[in-house]
Amino acid sequence: MADTTFADRPDLEVDPVLKHSLREAKFILGVWLACFAWTCTYCYLYGYVSHEPKPGVSMVAIGELVGPLESFNRDPATALETPLDLGIPGWVFYGILLPWIACVLVSIWYCLFFFVEDDLGVDVTEAGGTPYGD
Repeated sequence: MADTTFADRPDLEVDPVLKHSLREAKFILGVWLACFAWTCTYCYLYGYVSHEPKPGVSMVAIGELVGPLESFNRDPATALETPLDLGIPGWVFYGILLPWIACVLVSIWYCLFFFVEDDLGVDVTEAGGTPYGD
C-alpha cells in the first residue's frame, strides 16, 4: 500500500483536541523563546563590566565578531546599581526578574482567556470497560 498523507485524505478531520493543543504549544514555545532571547541578550550585554577578554586569553573578543560593544561597558563603581532599591543588580532585575514577572502575567492571561478546555469523551472505566480493551 502506498504511503498517504493527511493532505491526500480530505475526508479525515483534525481532532479539535489536537488542534487546540498544537496551537497552545506554539504559543507557549513562542513566549518561552522570546523570554529566552531577551534574558540571554540583556544579561550578556549588561551583566558584564567589560566585553573584552582579559590579557593572556586566547579567545576572540565578542567585539571582533559583532562589532564594538563599548557602549555597553560599565563603570565598575556603578556596575551593581540597584533599581527600586531591591538590593539586586539592575541587569538581574531587568534581565531575569522582569521576564519572569511578564511570563507569570502572560500565563495567567493565557489560562483565563486563551486556553480551551476540550471534552475528552467518556472514561472507559466508568462505562464498565477496561483501559486496554481487554
